[in-house]
Amino acid sequence: MKLDISLSVERGLGDPLVKIIVDDYLTLADGPAQDQYSFELNIPDELHSLKITHYGKTIDDASNSNIDKHVEITAISMDQISLERELWDGKFFPIYLHKTDSDPYYISPNLYLGHNGTWVLEFTTPAPLWLISLRKPGPKLDNTIFKTNKQTLDHAKDFFKGLPDV
Repeated sequence: MKLDISLSVERGLGDPLVKIIVDDYLTLADGPAQDQYSFELNIPDELHSLKITHYGKTIDDASNSNIDKHVEITAISMDQISLERELWDGKFFPIYLHKTDSDPYYISPNLYLGHNGTWVLEFTTPAPLWLISLRKPGPKLDNTIFKTNKQTLDHAKDFFKGLPDV
């Protein structure tokens, strides 16, 4: 599977650090954030998790209100198919520097990784089949009175060919 990730990286306080992992064992990148990543993955056809972790942000970084250090996920594509609304299914699990009881356990939908933390998206391979199953399907004609096949379509064409033009 081909995996492409685009990030918007704020480097006002230096390079944010990111780690990109699939299934908790396949580390694809680890270090200063880049704007673009491209990977070729050889993974089995099953359920997987993509994790993008923002780490290394300090209390001093967080206390500076004029500039920041963060990453924002701007695009992900799998096998050259761009994730659209599927991208918003990811969940961001922030690590709060000063956690309060009202802070959520995870934030979704969210593509902005301002805190240290991990954004997680579950997906299935092969990716094109997963994306097709998630996106709104066209009409289903099975088990309805509206059945068709090539023979039925050819019969209809022949019928209309024989009619005079009006």
